[in-house]
Amino acid sequence: MNQIKVAPLARIAPLDQIGWLAREPQAFREWVAEAGRWRVYEAGQAIYSAGDESDGVYGLGSGCLEITLPLIGDEPVFLHLAEIGFWIGDTAELAEVPRVVSLAAASRCRTLFLPSRDIRAILVARPEFWRSFYRLGAINVSATAKYYAEALSLTVRARVCRHLLRLSEAPQVVEATQDDLARLVGVARGTLRRCLMELAELKAIDVSYRKLRVLDPAILARFRNEQ
Repeated sequence: MNQIKVAPLARIAPLDQIGWLAREPQAFREWVAEAGRWRVYEAGQAIYSAGDESDGVYGLGSGCLEITLPLIGDEPVFLHLAEIGFWIGDTAELAEVPRVVSLAAASRCRTLFLPSRDIRAILVARPEFWRSFYRLGAINVSATAKYYAEALSLTVRARVCRHLLRLSEAPQVVEATQDDLARLVGVARGTLRRCLMELAELKAIDVSYRKLRVLDPAILARFRNEQ
C-alpha cells in the first residue's frame, strides 16, 4: 500500500503562512519544516524559565503563550500574551546567553521547536540564513518598542481594544481570561471588568466564562488610538 507523502511545508502549517516565517525564503522555510518538531503543552505548563540556557527557538502554531519577566524576587511581571505565528527564543539562542524571560502555555498550545544543534549546524552550512534569524530579532524588538509606547501614551480602553484586535485576528474568540488581560494591560481586574462591560454594552464584544468573543472589530478599532 502506497504511503501518502506530505508536502514539506504542510508539516509546519499554519506557520508557513503566518508571521515571521511566512516572509522568509523558500529554502529557509523548507529547512524549518525539516528541522522543526511539534510539541504540545497544557495550560499553565512551563516551557522555559528566565536564567535557563537556550535549547532552541519556538514558534506558536495554536493556543496562546504567556511571557513573563522576574523583576522583584520571584514576582513575575506579565509582558505579553502571544498569538499564532509568534516566535521566541532567538536572542538567547544566537547570542549564547541565558534566557531573559520565562515562557509558559497560557492555554493548551502547540509549538514548533527548532533545536539548538540544528540551528547551529545550518548556520555553519548556510551562513546566509543568519539574515532570516536577524529579521526575527528585528520583528520582536519592534513589537516590544510598540507595546512600551502604547503603555506610556494610550488609555486603558485603547490598550484593551488593541490587545483584543490582535488576539482575535485569526479566530474571533480570544483565548484569554480577564485576569490574563488585566495583567497584560497592567490594570486591576476591576478596572478591566468595567472596560469590558462598556465594550459589551456597545456590542463590540461578548463576555463569557474564560473567553471573549469579538463581535464588531470596527467598534474596537474606533478606540484604538484614544489618548
